[in-house]
Parts: sequence; structure tokens; C-alpha cells
Amino acid sequence: MLSRIERVRAVLAERDLPALLVSHPANIYYLAGFSGSSGVLLITADDIVLISDFRYTLQAAAEAPAWRFVQSIHPPLVAAREEIVALGLPRVGFDDADVSVAQFHILADDAPFALEPARGVVETLRLTKDADELDRIREAADITDAACARVLELARPGVTERELALAAEWYMRTHGAQAASFDIIVAAGPHSALPHAQPRDVALVAGDLVVVDLGARCRHYCGDLTRTFAVGHATDTAREIYRACLAAQLTGLTRIHAGMTGREADAVVRESIADAGYGDYFGHGTGHGVGVQIHEAPRLSRTSEEPLLAGMTVTVEPGIYLPDVGGVRIEDLVLVTETGVEVISAAPKPAELPVIG
Repeated sequence: MLSRIERVRAVLAERDLPALLVSHPANIYYLAGFSGSSGVLLITADDIVLISDFRYTLQAAAEAPAWRFVQSIHPPLVAAREEIVALGLPRVGFDDADVSVAQFHILADDAPFALEPARGVVETLRLTKDADELDRIREAADITDAACARVLELARPGVTERELALAAEWYMRTHGAQAASFDIIVAAGPHSALPHAQPRDVALVAGDLVVVDLGARCRHYCGDLTRTFAVGHATDTAREIYRACLAAQLTGLTRIHAGMTGREADAVVRESIADAGYGDYFGHGTGHGVGVQIHEAPRLSRTSEEPLLAGMTVTVEPGIYLPDVGGVRIEDLVLVTETGVEVISAAPKPAELPVIG
């Protein structure tokens, strides 16, 4: 992780900033390896200070032994302010996208130093993944794929959405995952038309479309996968929107590559769905970055002008959602390359809507 710190220091030198205060837990983990839920990291040209409280003293020694640890009885930002003063720092960069107004006042009111917005310094480094990060993401994806297979084994009329979601999480946790990357989605029937539906104590019935969106967190990195199937039998409409969604997703996997903007990548997929007549029923973005966080930069959306870079890990996840009917979403996790994408997800994706039970 020292190389990551040195890259931060290089950015600080370019901006003529003496120090950076890192407050977001994902950024602290990325730079220091510390996974505690409370703390801040202060980086200067010749010092790295991890600040937390008694609960994390031993954890910090185990996870971030190379950095100087300050144990404080005060909240992290109060303790950080004291450390900034003690070091005599005249100016400090901070992540203005993470620090609230109230937190800003804790740092800034009557302070003998200046605070300068420095959002994105660490997130920019996190955009592309190194070999170790890719190993962790692949491991998370493997567990996610297997958990999806377990859901398909259990799915049948009479099983509830919540039971399937719990079974998926149990499988992941008992097969190497720290936790689920996010709240697992299992949505059946018309409920599947809600892109971020929450599992209910409602049983699957024959004819339901079922969307399953799940991900394992493994060694602090996330997996993300969505598959759709029908229970018992499938209507003609369900089969049609599945084909349209799959065709759009495969088009994205074929045509997305480094150098495109997020908007251009989204347009490739969105145009395919529009050509099939379902453009009004695909309202969210085509994808997002995945790493330490389940949703991180870049975005594959209609508003993103950020270029895709080789080494980014992103999702490609078009969906079609018909009110009172149901929805289809198909999602893979991919690695962006100079010439295209490498698909990391390996869960089966049949050409026709799978029918289970």
C-alpha cells in the first residue's frame, strides 16, 4: 500500500498541499488496510497518521502496522484537528464530498489552518485495479456465481423471496465471503418490475418472472451479478423482454472498450433496448464501477462523460421493467481492456428465458 500513499503524495505535491485528511472508510482501507468503522487518516509528505479510538488499537496494529497510530478519546475529526495543529500544518486537503457541514465546522471553526476541498484524490487512484485487487474481485465473483446457482436449485412455487435471499447470503457466508456486498434482491412477479425491490415474505407462484441480484464481499472487495428466470412456465411477453434484455447486454459486452465515455457505453446498450421497442422501460444506467465499494466510479450512464480506462471493473446490467407484469435484468461484472471487456462473471446466461420448477 506504500505505492498508493506515494501516489497520493505526488498529487499533493502537484497541488502544493501539505497534507490530506482521508475520512471515507473505503478510502482509508484502500490506503492503509484498516477496516475499522471509525477513524481518519492524515497523510503528509513525511508522515502517515491513523487516528481512531481504544476499540481499534489492536486492530490497527494488525491491519496497518506501518503507520503511526493515535488513540484518542475524542471523535476522529476532533482528534484529527488536534493532530493537524500539533504538526503545525498550514493547509489540509479534505474530501468535501464525504465531510458534512457539521463535520466541516468541527474541523474549521477557529482553526489555525486552512481547509481546501480535495475530493476525488483517492477515488481517482481506485478507478483502475491492480493484480491483487483483481484476484479479490474474481474470488468474490466466483462465490457470487455459486450462490446464484444455489438460488436456482431452491427456487420453486411456494418458496418465498425472503427465503431465497437468506439462502443466498447463507451460502456466500459459509463459502468464503465476509458478507453480502449489498442487500440481496429477490423479486417475483410484478414486484420484479422494481429495480431495487426488497425481498418479501411472498411465495413464488407459477408464471412469475424472478429477478435475483446478489454479490459476495470477499477480502473487502465486491461481486455483483443479476440473473432472471421464470417459475413453472413463462408468458410470451416474459420471453420477449428477456431476449431483448439479453441482446442488449451481449451488445454491450461486445462493443464496450477503453476510451469510450460512460455515456457512449450506456448508449450502446440503451439503443439496443430502444430498437426492440422497450426504451421507455429501461430507466437506470447501464452499469457502475465495483471494487472496495459496490457502487463506485465510473458510471455507465446517460450523463457520464468520464472515459473508461483499461483496468476498470464495471457492471453491464440493462433491464426492462413492465409495470403490473414484471422485470428482467441481466448483469455481469467485467474488466475493461484496451480492445473490449473480459467477462468475470461465469453464471449461465441462456439464450432463452430459463424456466425453473
